Amino acid sequence: MTETGLIIGQAVFLLLLYLFIAFVVRASTRALKSSELEMTPPKQPEPPAPAPMPSAPAAPTEVVGSAAVASAGAAGAEAAPRWGRRKSRAEPPLSESARPEVVHAAAGVEPHLVVSRSSSLPVGTTYDVAGGATIGRSRSSRIPITDQFISTSHARVFRKGHFWFVEDLGSLNGTYVNGRRISGEQQLHLRDEIRVGETVLRWEE
Repeated sequence: MTETGLIIGQAVFLLLLYLFIAFVVRASTRALKSSELEMTPPKQPEPPAPAPMPSAPAAPTEVVGSAAVASAGAAGAEAAPRWGRRKSRAEPPLSESARPEVVHAAAGVEPHLVVSRSSSLPVGTTYDVAGGATIGRSRSSRIPITDQFISTSHARVFRKGHFWFVEDLGSLNGTYVNGRRISGEQQLHLRDEIRVGETVLRWEE
């Protein structure tokens, strides 16, 4: 076989190979296009927009002119439409302190201590203790007593809730109510006698 024949044979082979490759590429491209068409879902038609709902008619407002009031009078007022009437708001309940029928046990009471017996205070001296009071040898005490048996801060009288109490403040010689020594707080009643040292104070209201 001559050299020219070999060259021609190679050229024919390359041409056939090129045609084969072109055929394969074209067939593959068609297959891809067909698969894409199958995978893409068809577009659904958009649903029609809903028709707008008819608006509710506005509630009639009650307008009463001066002429209508003069002509209608009481009968027209009774026949007024219900929607024109406003309900009054419920008033909050009154607190216990604002109710006139509630009376506290301490209301109107003017508590005071009266000196019944003392070696350092005039008998009959009255001390107003409405805001509470301390008893002792200290000058800052509401009821100062210069007694050797009295502590600097001996006792105190105070209000708790609706009642009054006397309390010993840790004094050395103690505080007595109606002859009995107390420890801590003791409720007071009318004409109870409080003894501190050599002084006796009577509870009055």
